[in-house]
Amino acid sequence: MDITKLPKDLKKKYEDKVIDKAIEKTDYDLSVNNKSPEDISEKKYEAMIARNVEVIKASHKEKGWKYLSTFLGITFLGNILKGNIAGAFGFGDDDDDLDV
Repeated sequence: MDITKLPKDLKKKYEDKVIDKAIEKTDYDLSVNNKSPEDISEKKYEAMIARNVEVIKASHKEKGWKYLSTFLGITFLGNILKGNIAGAFGFGDDDDDLDV
């Protein structure tokens, strides 16, 4: 997702939302380990937030490509071209699951 072409106010909103989500995720990760932001150094806390920002942006990018390919029918056509017609319509080979 290339946000450089968006208007400044939308870029700012996006960045703010991503940072808020990263802070929430970092606080959650710390609380799972019975720690608070005061228990670790400020530098480490900022590094954890920066890492979560990267993860969130990467997931947005991945989801964007998945939605685009689904919208354009690329996955459907890919399954057809591979000869996996059942997979294209959501049916798999269920015989692999049987222990006969």
